Parts: sequence; C-alpha cells; structure tokens
Amino acid sequence: MTADLTARYAKAEALLPHHLKELVRTPRVTPQWIGRTETFWYRTRTAEGVRFVVVDAEAGTKRPAFDHERLARALGDVLGEEVDPAALPFFSIDLLEDGAVRVVVGERRIEIALDDYGATVLGPAHPAESPSPDGRWAVGMRDHNLYLRDTATDEERQLTTDGVESYDYATMADSCANLVMQENLGFTMPPLVVWSPDSTRFVTHRLDQRRVGLMHLLRSAPPEGGFRPKPMAYRYAVVGDTTENLATSEYFVFEAATGAVTRAAGEPFLTPFVPTIAYGFLWWSADGATVYFLSSDLGDHTARLNELDPGTGAVTVLVEETSTSHILHGPQQQDSNVRVTSSGEALWWSRRSGHGHLYRYGRDGSVTTLTAGDWSVRHVVSIDEDARRVVFTGGGREPGSDPYLQELYSVSLDGGELTAITSDGRDHACAASPSGRFFVDNTSRYDVETVSVLRDRSGAVVLDLERADAAALYAAGWTPPERVVVKAADGETDLYCAIYKPHDFDPSATYPVVEEIYPGPQISTAPLRFPLSGGVLTGERNAAGFAALGFVVVAVDGRGSALRGKDFQDFGRRGPEGEFVGDHVAAIKQLGATRPWMDLDRVGIYGHSAGGYASTRCMLLAPEFYKVAVSSAGSHDNRPNHVWWAEKFFGSPDEFDFAAQSNPEHAAKLRGKLLLVHGEMDDNATPHLTMRLVDALIKANKDFDLLIVPNADHRLMIGTAYWLRRRWDYFVQHLMGEPPPAYQIADIPIDPELLAP
Repeated sequence: MTADLTARYAKAEALLPHHLKELVRTPRVTPQWIGRTETFWYRTRTAEGVRFVVVDAEAGTKRPAFDHERLARALGDVLGEEVDPAALPFFSIDLLEDGAVRVVVGERRIEIALDDYGATVLGPAHPAESPSPDGRWAVGMRDHNLYLRDTATDEERQLTTDGVESYDYATMADSCANLVMQENLGFTMPPLVVWSPDSTRFVTHRLDQRRVGLMHLLRSAPPEGGFRPKPMAYRYAVVGDTTENLATSEYFVFEAATGAVTRAAGEPFLTPFVPTIAYGFLWWSADGATVYFLSSDLGDHTARLNELDPGTGAVTVLVEETSTSHILHGPQQQDSNVRVTSSGEALWWSRRSGHGHLYRYGRDGSVTTLTAGDWSVRHVVSIDEDARRVVFTGGGREPGSDPYLQELYSVSLDGGELTAITSDGRDHACAASPSGRFFVDNTSRYDVETVSVLRDRSGAVVLDLERADAAALYAAGWTPPERVVVKAADGETDLYCAIYKPHDFDPSATYPVVEEIYPGPQISTAPLRFPLSGGVLTGERNAAGFAALGFVVVAVDGRGSALRGKDFQDFGRRGPEGEFVGDHVAAIKQLGATRPWMDLDRVGIYGHSAGGYASTRCMLLAPEFYKVAVSSAGSHDNRPNHVWWAEKFFGSPDEFDFAAQSNPEHAAKLRGKLLLVHGEMDDNATPHLTMRLVDALIKANKDFDLLIVPNADHRLMIGTAYWLRRRWDYFVQHLMGEPPPAYQIADIPIDPELLAP
C-alpha cells in the first residue's frame, strides 16, 4: 500500500495548481486593449511555447505580435545571455505606434524595433510607478508623497509634500495591502491612481488611517537572520469600531503638465477596507471631462454614485440606494455593473427586487427598469450608445437552466424585450474594448474546454481566437466533476454541488469523502468553468489532488453563498436559523443515498480563510457526521476580524450575535480529528483568530493538532509544499486509515505572473 500511496501522491502533486498551466494550452484570452483603439494583444501558451498575439478587431485579423525567435536573439544580444523564444522573460508588452515594442526584463526597460530587431536598453524599470495611457508620464510615491516622472527625460517633479505616515497619498489600506507578501517577495505596489484617457490628468486619494487601531504580528524567524523576533504593526479596524476609528479618503485631481491640484469638495469618504480606486469603483468619462465614483457607509446599507467635476472639485450625487441588508454593485463583492453614458444617464445594478437587475437613471431623476424576473443580471459587457442597447450576461433566465452559468443578452436602454445572444448552456466571461464596440468572449464550463472568440457589440462572432487544449490534463488523470442538484436542509431550496470521483474509480468499491468548503458570502464554491479559464471567482482549488489520492471530493454551494440572489446570500445574517452547516450535511447525505461508493461513515472537510472557519464549524456542530478536518487561515471569530467584511455581510454588533457565530464559543463540542494551520504573519485573517480557538480548545481539554508556518502570509506562500503535504497526510491517516508515505512535494515556485507589470 505504501508504494501505491507514493504513486498517488506523485499524481496529486502533478495536479497542483501551479502545474496546471503546463497541462492546459491556450486556456483563455485575456485582452490587453491598446489605448482607446480597437486593437489588443494577448499572451497564450501553445505547443510552441508562450506566444504574444495581436488582434485588430475592426479588420477581424490576428497575427503574431512579433517574430519570437528574432526578438529572443535581439534580447540575448543586449542581455549577454541566451533567451528562449518559447519562454520570453516578460509577461507584458507595450506596442508603440512607430513599429517597436517595449518590454521590462529584470530591472531594465528595453525597446526592440520590429523592422530590423535592433534592441536598445532605455534605462531602469520602474515597477512601483503608475504610467499614463500614452506612456509620457509615470506617478510614483516616496516618503508618503507623490512625484511625477517624465519618461522621456527621467526628470522627476515633486507633486505633494504634506503626506505623512498613515495619512498619505495613493496608498492601499494596511489591512488589505498584502504588506507581508510585499516584504516576503521584495516588491512595492504602485500608487493607486486613475489617469484620464488623454493622459493629461489623474485622480488619486489621500488615505487617512491615523485613527485606525493597530494590529500586531511577530516574525519568530526573520529571513534576514538574528535571534530577536521582528514585530510588525499595521492599521486594522475590527468589528465594533465606530466610524470615528475607520479610515477615510479625500480625492484629488492632478494636472500632469503643471502639477496643479483640485480637491473634491465635501467631507472625506469612509474607506473601511479596500479603497475605491483599488476596486475599480472610480473612473473617468470617455471624453475625460468627468470623474465618477461609488461610495457607501459602514455595512454598505447606503450606496451612492457620485459625479466629480475635475476642474472645480464639485461632487454631485447621481444615484442613491438604501437597504436594511447590504448593497452590492455586482454579483460578487469586487464586481461593478455601474456605468454612465456620454449623455449622463446612469446604468445601475441593484438587488432591490431580490435579484440583480439593471435600472437606468435619467438626469431628470426618472428611473426605468430594464430587466426583471426571478433571475440575475451578472455582468454588463458594453453599451452601444448609438443603438441605445446594453449587452450583458445573465444567469437562470431560461426555464430549467443552471442559474450559475451566464448567457449573453442585450436590452434597450429604454426598456422592452430582451434579446438572447447565446443559449448554449455554458458560461460566458467577456471583456470589452474601451469603446464597447467589440468584446472577447471566453466560453467555458466545468466539463468543457474554453473557446475564445471576438464579438462585436451586437454579439455576432467576428473572429475565432483560441481553443483550449487539455489533452495533457486528461492524460494526468484529471476528470471533470459531475454537477448535481440536491435540496437544502429546509427540504425545498435547490443546492448545486460538484462531485469529483477518485482516480481509477471502481463503482463496486467504497471511498472516503472529503468536502472542500467556502461558505461565502461573497463568492460560491463549486467550479463553473474549466481549469484556468478565468471568469467568475469560485472557491474550489484542491479537488484534483485529493481525487488523485483516492478520495471522493465534494463542493456544495449552500445557502449564504453568492450568485443566487439576495435572499439566498442573506441566509447567513439571519441569526441562528441562518447556520450553514445543515445544508452541507443534507447535501452530502443526499449524494451518498444514490452513490453507494461514497462512504458516509468516513467524511472529512477542509477549507481556507472563511473556509477554514467553516470546516471547523462543521466539525463542531455536526460531529457525528464530519470526522476529520484541516482548517487553514481560519477566520474563527469575526469579532477581531475585518470590520468591513463582517459588518457588511452579517450586520453590526447591535444587529447580529457574533458570539454565537464564533468557533471558540463551541470548542467543547469537538470530537473528531482537527488540524489547524495558520501563517504566523497572516495580515488578513490574523493568526490570533486561530489562537483564540486554540485557547478555547485547551480550556475545554480537547485534543487537536496545530501547525504554525513561520513568515507565511494569508496565502501561505511560505512553506506551501510542506503544509499541503501535511494536509494530505492528515486525511490519508485519519480518514483513509492508511499510514502516509515518506513523501516530499517539490518546492513550489512563486508564480511571477502574479507580480507581472
């Protein structure tokens, strides 16, 4: 059995996420539109290696961005080393109008003329700057203040001088800035600015965190050495903090040529977590005459669309909506379906009817309902202002359709009948050109490889772009999940699940079951699209490896998760009756009732972050069903957690019983085997959340296992191979009942694409 398990571990390692890009070719097209043109480039993996492609949407053509072999030789000449044309040492390109391409390799900016492939080193790279669309200017930050660099001369000009610690310009809020990751990997985030389309002005904020309380972490084994632990303090607001102790933002418009600045009028805007600019909730009009941005209160009970005059600083509220629950601008937290036309009409996405739909607000205050029904608009793709039509995706509109999968539709800005553009039962993820005249559609499904096409704004296909090739993935033993509908614990509500069968599946055998859980509320869990196809964010990440080890893997989208409407998502904020555990138990029991190869006496569960909380929660509240859990980076108690996340999705301490939701309050109920894992330097869901549970388990005299990973952040990017192997071992030993093999996963490299400029 040991030799067999060793082979299974090797198969599982081959299917870890960082290996998938070697197993799926041309998985999707991510267009990088060039300025305000209808031309874009994209990077893809083919049988010949990585390739850069240019598409002219108006002409309906695509071609290689350059001769990859000649460009590799040109780079090799200036770098003094051999360059592989199948793995060029950059991830982004800048195509110039004069027929040249600029790239960043290491710390150098290099320009290659595409007529004779002569390469010139322009100077040092500036990865921590935000360049203007035309490349003429770049904004950087030093000592809490902004400077502007003329890229033609490298001359710098100071723009501000009054920035200080915790009251500075263009910064990310400490609590979501990935400060530990930046320190671990040695990079600095560029300043948060939004340039006007003509590159003459930019907007940024001055973030005031001075009244936000401090959070503290401690590096026990600093990478630089030494025998003294290294402390870290940063700003982090927790549940119950009042608005007087939360961060705020002031907006400023800077003129690039002169440095003249205009401050937005009125009081600073509340910024309890991610700044507006970082979410893409601030943008310029196409003509560069107006700035629009979204704002809200604590808990997001009131949301506003604001118009900022960049010349005077005057701010006008165009749309305001209130709710006793929380307000989203799209189906998931980071989404925004808010647009403003050139005539000043606002397109507003709202769940006021219970489902996400589109409304048009006129400048005269009139409101027109564009879509309605027991289904949801998911994403606005583009607006054709000449034809006055909106192209968008929607889920669950057609009878019997899967509500999670997006089809393409269009509707008039004046209301009326919808036009269905697609009806293929797959998921459509689209990215439009700046004008909205064209968009790339990456069509996929959990069991169907991605097909990427270019469409015009009517939805007609202009050009076939790429088709994913997953032959190597299937050869590695991967099989797509089965998608199944069961009933929730109430016996009425439909729940959607994914089931992965173990490798070498034998229907006459029985297999232990593990569930990968993420309870929401901001995302769902079960996969909707083929691996690496992009699109909607879902929580399942690790099923392929567990299936290779010999487990049945289940993912359940219980009540309280996203994409199914307001009432479904709000399940978690309805107090004790909103407990999600019952849905997951009911779902797996129903699956097992018709699948005798699922051994329901051997059910385990794992999850990360909110999934770390949820996996432990299931162990505590359903100890007769779940026997083993591995909970990593768990947010086990929301009271010392992010004020924004907890109060937005559950309510204020006056409205919601956070003590009853806390895992430490139920520690005495633990019966099974529990492994808690946390990064020592997790600056998101801090290690204190796990240690408070540890304290409660000790006081309750409960046995458990604990792994603290030194220097690791929320993603556990330090020691990844080790802790993933420990997670496999835990389920193999305690759920499968086998002694784990002596196995070591190879070091997992940091993916440079995560940090690509």
